[in-house]
Amino acid sequence: MTSLQISYFLKTAECMSFSGAAQALYVTQPSVSRQIKLLETELGYPLFDRTRKNALRLTAEGIIFRDAFSQIQRQYTLAQDLARDLSGRSPMALRVGVGSGWDLSRELTQARREIEARFPQARIIFESQDFRELRRQIRDGESDVILCTKTSLMDFDGLEVAEIANLESRAYVRKGLLRPTGEDLTASDFAGQQLLMLTESESPMAMELALLQFQARQVTVFPRYMPNRESILQALLLGEGVTVFDQYVRFSGDPRLDWFNLEDDIPICLVWNEGNRNPLIRLFADTLIRGMEEPLSDPNS
Repeated sequence: MTSLQISYFLKTAECMSFSGAAQALYVTQPSVSRQIKLLETELGYPLFDRTRKNALRLTAEGIIFRDAFSQIQRQYTLAQDLARDLSGRSPMALRVGVGSGWDLSRELTQARREIEARFPQARIIFESQDFRELRRQIRDGESDVILCTKTSLMDFDGLEVAEIANLESRAYVRKGLLRPTGEDLTASDFAGQQLLMLTESESPMAMELALLQFQARQVTVFPRYMPNRESILQALLLGEGVTVFDQYVRFSGDPRLDWFNLEDDIPICLVWNEGNRNPLIRLFADTLIRGMEEPLSDPNS
């Protein structure tokens, strides 16, 4: 299947005439007919009903492929325009909002280094904010793209979402609180503890999903909302409860804390407005996904 075959098919479907398509494309009619026949052979379906003289019609399969190929052609044209912009000489910036409390510096730095090496005119600018502020910034157009957990999104209307990676779900607790230091934690050790999590306005689904993880292990914990990650860390160190975060939370390497792997995933995503045509968005997403596909070691080890 070639772009030439698709173009000839779409023009014929528009004109509903082989001769009309040939005239519009400035080629001969046999050339149009031959390319469409090759396309039909490859697809395995007749695209046009040729049984009526001078009354060409699309078959049911032809209608399906016309719609599909039209979309592909639109995306191809858009990609050409974006690639032309990206390869131009004008400076181009991508503003990336990153959830506060994370340490993804290695992955983000590597993605920026790769992109700016390929496109010297590109600039990737990072800014750290809490999830509530990130949601406002992406809605108001103050950021091109935000990096956040999927649990922090309240609605997806008008947004494009690309899942970047699934991180470990870890239950953190002050070292020595549930078991003597050096002994391995078990799920049952967390029974009866307060579960310290961010508020619903900050991360709407975090508490619910964390509770479900403990319930799946027949462990009862009691929810307690905290205003921010710093408050959670302080409460952990005071022995006031436990929390659930991934391995990239900044306090994951604190020697005063211990953790238990809940063996569930925490998906993190890049999110942007559907109408944002900044060509660096997709490039950044693909580059970051490749970087996150490498074995995820503990960033603080």
